[in-house]
Amino acid sequence: MNKRLAYFQNLLSDLQQQCAKVIPELTRHDPESGELLLARFATVMARITATGDRDDYLGEGQDLITLLISHYPQLTPAIHRDLMWFFGGDCLHFLSEEELGHYQELEVRYYQQARESGDAEYRDLRAMEFGLH
Repeated sequence: MNKRLAYFQNLLSDLQQQCAKVIPELTRHDPESGELLLARFATVMARITATGDRDDYLGEGQDLITLLISHYPQLTPAIHRDLMWFFGGDCLHFLSEEELGHYQELEVRYYQQARESGDAEYRDLRAMEFGLH
């Protein structure tokens, strides 16, 4: 697994942990629906770990993020914006045009650096692109 994929997998794992803490406390939802949502996290995480083939997990990840936003809007702030970019598809509707421009530039920089040096540190490039350094 490359560093970029590991970065996104860590973000998803953090989100899964936050949701596991909060979802059981949400009394407006059926406990079974929360369990099903958490099981979807496990499915996406397993597919990311098992294969590097994006087709195996992108659709599931998109569904997971959009389901989380639509059914648990109070948890939306816990979703790292990078996950919306990573999974793409309908998740991109939740990003601003400015953010999309930054992510597109970040991808260009990442793949250029990876091609030149054989590896690239996604987290550092992201911090530079978004002015966090």
